Amino acid sequence: MKMKMRDIVLASSAIVSCLAMSNLAQAASCESLAGLPLDHATVTAATSVPAGTFTPPTLPGSTTPPAPIPNLPAFCRVQITSSPTSDSSIGIEVWLPANWNGKYLQSGNGGFAGAVPYTSLARFIQRGYAAAGTDDGHAAGGTDASWPLGHPQKIIDFGFRALKETTDKAKAVIHAFAGDGPQYSYFAGCSDGGREALMESQRYPDDFDGIVVGDPANNWIPLLSQAVWDMQALLASAAAYIPPAKLPAVTNAALASCDAVDTVQDGVINNPRRCHFNPNQLLCTDEDNDSCLTAPQLAALTKIYSGPHNSEGQLINPGFLPGAEAYAGGWSTWITGPGHTLPPAGR
Repeated sequence: MKMKMRDIVLASSAIVSCLAMSNLAQAASCESLAGLPLDHATVTAATSVPAGTFTPPTLPGSTTPPAPIPNLPAFCRVQITSSPTSDSSIGIEVWLPANWNGKYLQSGNGGFAGAVPYTSLARFIQRGYAAAGTDDGHAAGGTDASWPLGHPQKIIDFGFRALKETTDKAKAVIHAFAGDGPQYSYFAGCSDGGREALMESQRYPDDFDGIVVGDPANNWIPLLSQAVWDMQALLASAAAYIPPAKLPAVTNAALASCDAVDTVQDGVINNPRRCHFNPNQLLCTDEDNDSCLTAPQLAALTKIYSGPHNSEGQLINPGFLPGAEAYAGGWSTWITGPGHTLPPAGR
């Protein structure tokens, strides 16, 4: 019987995967990895986790335990702290599933990072990948950006060094545990993880065979200039702040103006750039309430839509487009926040 080239390639991949899983079965125990020597890093724990449900640690700054993650295969959980500088403390976790497919998948973070992306690691090992992720060198909630102040090395860790440390340490752990390195290595990230994915491709193009870049929060100078611009608009005075309770009124008005521009009334503005929504229609004509905006709030909203400009009037970053103000994880998380808080005097 003749075999086609595709059949040979698939058969070869299957053989490699089988060999990888065979090596895994013959490798050292999970607990023995606690003594694995690593450059400027320490394995703080190596634990065999039985199949079933895993409950991640409570996130920094939170008092609510995260939801348990069900339906996981048995895996070896390796926790690492890497300190490439005296002010570095990079948290890394490597998860090695019993059903390893011979491949490695590293997860990106979200927001300003600050915690290992446990949900992603769980999803990856469910599909048979050896997985790893990092807190990017600091412990904080995803929207907390106070940690870089006075810590330039932590900024470097967050920017790219923690990613490289995770890749190198994870591959060393995989080799020690399975007797061989991964057949293929991949990176996947969204938002800040998308920025990390671009950073990986630019700085370390040989580390991965494939990289998935989702919604990259990159080009940070104009991006964070937008954030400063938005905060200046919203915190210009107590009267200018737009509380989250008013955001649904803004989104509903934008949808009413622009949803049908694409001739389909589906609750989505298909092409926001064709939306010529005039927020002045939301001006309160009577008492202030959640269905309208005051004049100072309208001024703030218009400024956010317009985007930051420099002193010569040149656009630095495109402003936000109307129609998504009230969506979960959007404006109430990244623009307005949960409430109006002016910074302390002198900051």
